[in-house]
Amino acid sequence: MTAVALLLSPLWLTWKNSFFRSQTSWRRRLLLGVLAGAFWFGTFVLIRRVLRYFETVYELGPALAYQLLLIILLTFLSMLLFSNLVAALSTFFLARDLDLVQSTPVAPSGFFYARLIATTVNSSWMVLFFSLPIFAAYGAVFGGAVTLYLWVAVILPLFLVIPASIGVLITHLLVYCLPARRIRDILFFIGLFAFLVMYFLFRFSQPERLVQPESFGSFMQFLSAMETPSSSFLPSSWSAEILAGTLFKRDTEQGFFFALLASYALFLPVATSWVSGAVYLDGWSKAQESRQGRRKLAWLDNFLEWLTRPFPEITRALMLKDIKTFLRDTTQWSQLFLLVALIVVYLYNFKVLPLDRSPMPAGTIRTIVSFANLALAGFVLSAIAMRFAFPAVSLEGKAFWLLQTAPIALRSLLWSKFWLNFIPLLCLGELLIFLSNLLLQVPAWMMTLSLISVFLMTFGITAIGVGLGALYPNFNYENAAEIPTSVGGAVSMIVSIGFIGVAVMIEAWPIYQLSMQALRRGKVALPEFWTIAPPLLLVLALTIVTVVVALRLGVKNLERITD
Repeated sequence: MTAVALLLSPLWLTWKNSFFRSQTSWRRRLLLGVLAGAFWFGTFVLIRRVLRYFETVYELGPALAYQLLLIILLTFLSMLLFSNLVAALSTFFLARDLDLVQSTPVAPSGFFYARLIATTVNSSWMVLFFSLPIFAAYGAVFGGAVTLYLWVAVILPLFLVIPASIGVLITHLLVYCLPARRIRDILFFIGLFAFLVMYFLFRFSQPERLVQPESFGSFMQFLSAMETPSSSFLPSSWSAEILAGTLFKRDTEQGFFFALLASYALFLPVATSWVSGAVYLDGWSKAQESRQGRRKLAWLDNFLEWLTRPFPEITRALMLKDIKTFLRDTTQWSQLFLLVALIVVYLYNFKVLPLDRSPMPAGTIRTIVSFANLALAGFVLSAIAMRFAFPAVSLEGKAFWLLQTAPIALRSLLWSKFWLNFIPLLCLGELLIFLSNLLLQVPAWMMTLSLISVFLMTFGITAIGVGLGALYPNFNYENAAEIPTSVGGAVSMIVSIGFIGVAVMIEAWPIYQLSMQALRRGKVALPEFWTIAPPLLLVLALTIVTVVVALRLGVKNLERITD
């Protein structure tokens, strides 16, 4: 057994034992399989329907589908880059087993490639899971047969290795250049870098070209621009060109782009290995230094005391503990930089929407976009809940067993996690909806409906994250970044998306009726109470059931563990 395989064996054994030898019942595994299959099927149907609609657009179907493929791959690339930045810091410099591994006679190159593979797997498997039904939908609509799937099988590993290598390289340089006592600055630069990368990658895609054909001199120029990659220097564009040659029967240099992708996927790990060999030991040595103590801030303690005053004493004490732990853990709060970048890009999308060019009445299209924004905001909240609410119980670590010796009910523990995540998620969701609706200039009734809907959805999203996090706890984690990327994290994400989809579909019918009436009358009328109240009551009932069931499942599982 080679050194790389030996170092990777704990990762493989952990995954194998968690699937085959865990105490999880066959019913839960069946439920997991059904949820994964339902999510795949739903994603496949949705993307296939969008692509078939593109086919109805005269001469523009393949071009629109190509631009959508570019945006999807670009989104995957940006997500992978940031997730690898965060994961590499923990895997290479903060993992608990590094003292043991570094004391063994393992070559530096073997250690590096084993950690690179582990970082890539932990950061990329969920993106791989979500991408497969998308490629299947493209194959079902545009053909390609076996050739398409062979290309996908060859391209995806190369595509995943490139952002992983870049993330590991940047992390090594940052840890080497900045002392471990300034780990906060390291994570600040990681967050700032991620913000800039996400923003520029988003602008490279130039999505406004899809709705501005008048900016081109002729239809052929517009069609040519639509079929041209936004940036020829990104791996997402190379991968899209390779797939476009098979999907759309375009005359592209597939061999050239594959050679370009493969050369970078082979060169970057080797180059990063050289850099790691030169700087790793110094960086790891700095990471062993103790952090500088912090002064106690009386104003912060007073503010937290005031903030948690409405809650019961036990819940309040647990919330104060979690807040202070969060503020002391730079690997947790540093991810707020990504959240700021997400908000900026999210709101920027609404600012540049060319609603005045739509053939539909302005009021109608604003109402439709505002309603669709409910689903988008829900997806954003579910992604954030996946990162913060789902790991809430697991982050107790070995201290969870200490809590069992205290007179604290598991129900109180779970509710403290719920309220601690619910309040910031609610503030974020309401802020996103309020600012985006202001940019859209929607009427007051639509603003009110949106704010109420997000208020209800936030309850369900938070309960799903905390409840399923207690249903799939991991108290022996190596680093916090691997908790939301587990199988339980995928289940939580699927259930959360399903909850959002059902809630939006319940409210879709009255909005559809109002939009049809507006098309006939030329303006959006104020809806009557009886058309809006029943859907809201149904969403309220769905939210109550979701909160009760999710938290009850979590409590029962924790009680079973502690028995």
